[in-house]
Amino acid sequence: MAKSITSALRIALIYVAFAALWILFSDLAVESLFRDPAIRSQAQTYKGLCFVLITGVMLFLLVLRNNRIIAEAHDLDPLTGLYNITLFKRRLDRLLKALQPDERLVMGYLDIDKFSEINQQIGFEKADALLIDIAMHIEHLAIRGSVVARLQADQFASARRLDASFNLEEHVNDFQKLVRVRAEKFGLKVTSCIGVAIYPDDGKTSKELMQAATESLRRAKLAGNQVQYHDKSLAEMASQQRQLVADLKDALRKESISVVYQPKYRLNTLQPCGVEVLARWNHPTRGAISPGVFIPVAEEHDLCNEVSGLVFTKAARELEASGLLGKPLKHVSLNISATEFNSEAKMLTLVTYLKRFPTFMPHVRIEITETATLTDMKKSAEIISRLHAEGVTFSVDDFGTGYTSLSMLKDLTVDEIKIDRSFVADIHQDTRSSTIIQAIIAMAKSFNISVVAEGVETAEQMHTLKEMGCEEIQGYYLGKPMPIADLVTHLTQTENTSSAANVEAGAQR
Repeated sequence: MAKSITSALRIALIYVAFAALWILFSDLAVESLFRDPAIRSQAQTYKGLCFVLITGVMLFLLVLRNNRIIAEAHDLDPLTGLYNITLFKRRLDRLLKALQPDERLVMGYLDIDKFSEINQQIGFEKADALLIDIAMHIEHLAIRGSVVARLQADQFASARRLDASFNLEEHVNDFQKLVRVRAEKFGLKVTSCIGVAIYPDDGKTSKELMQAATESLRRAKLAGNQVQYHDKSLAEMASQQRQLVADLKDALRKESISVVYQPKYRLNTLQPCGVEVLARWNHPTRGAISPGVFIPVAEEHDLCNEVSGLVFTKAARELEASGLLGKPLKHVSLNISATEFNSEAKMLTLVTYLKRFPTFMPHVRIEITETATLTDMKKSAEIISRLHAEGVTFSVDDFGTGYTSLSMLKDLTVDEIKIDRSFVADIHQDTRSSTIIQAIIAMAKSFNISVVAEGVETAEQMHTLKEMGCEEIQGYYLGKPMPIADLVTHLTQTENTSSAANVEAGAQR
């Protein structure tokens, strides 16, 4: 409001001053130039018309200039008075257009490390005072002709021409030193990160340069108190990662994540007794994307619950419709991430998904990795116990790869353990692997826990595991992951083969 009044008053004063001077000097001019009263009267009329025309043009220009100032004021950061991101981009565009063909430009993004903690430590008022102080000194440090802005709460930007006499590394270090020194005035020990991008190497438009600086800053912030220059190969990887995240979200919306089933077999009969449900993603342009690629992306971007929910739902619908539940499939193993297992809220969300399918839920066996249970053993025990009450059973995948397997068996009431495929692969080459497998089987039996050996790919491995007393196996030797239609066919053929063998054995007796 005060700025509006000041602006209006400025225009009024300019108008009054001009009008007073016009009246004074134009009247004197008419008096001295024209003696004839009739001509003088006519001159006064023309003088009045000129006054209206000139003041009209003057007022138009003053209002136009004032509106431009007001518009730009809206694009100034209200706390520091620096440009905001909108005005920064416009000024950067203007700076780029003014560059000669052989000139270069450098742009840096500065981010104060752990600023949210500073807010909590000294309060918002003092934190704002620190930002104002840093902004003022950044403006002073940036040479004339630079474009300086505050982009976010604790993030600043600066862009300028890059000439031969300019020491970029020294200039960047000066900005970091500035933050450190100004913070010390507030009794704080503060560091900062800077991401640097250079025109035309890292981008030829303001948008490309800002993206490059953002990516450089992101890498600098991973370690803290760092300066990072743009790396095109890393930026391309980051861009692909961002696109993959967007595509995964789209796939979840469209429910285009599919499921396949890998059977588990009883070793004494070689009959299927369960399946493990596995997620598959056939990308519209990139083709099949491995779960080893998209599951970590889902974990990093908090999409695991959505992936699991979709997988659970599709598996439940397909298996309920197939008529395979109960016999021959006693258990259906569903994988969840460590993030989900260690979050009570996420686990309850998954149980909610399962409760929608009452004929499916009793057969569900949740697979968790050994390392997931080790995060907080007491909490893991509570989660397993609570979900046991809901009818959910648990299997520990990759068993033997952690450091506290014995302790886990003692503390967690799991229903099944799966011997890691690395031990199975070396069962004939490494006596230690076979010894470990025998020990795992013996321990599991003493705790009344089922044992599954995964990664069985040869007849020799299967026979050796049978001799060791392993109960169930899973692997490519007997069954690869397959869609529901192939699973129905596979189980039917396996059952027919078994029936024929039983008839033949009875005839021989």
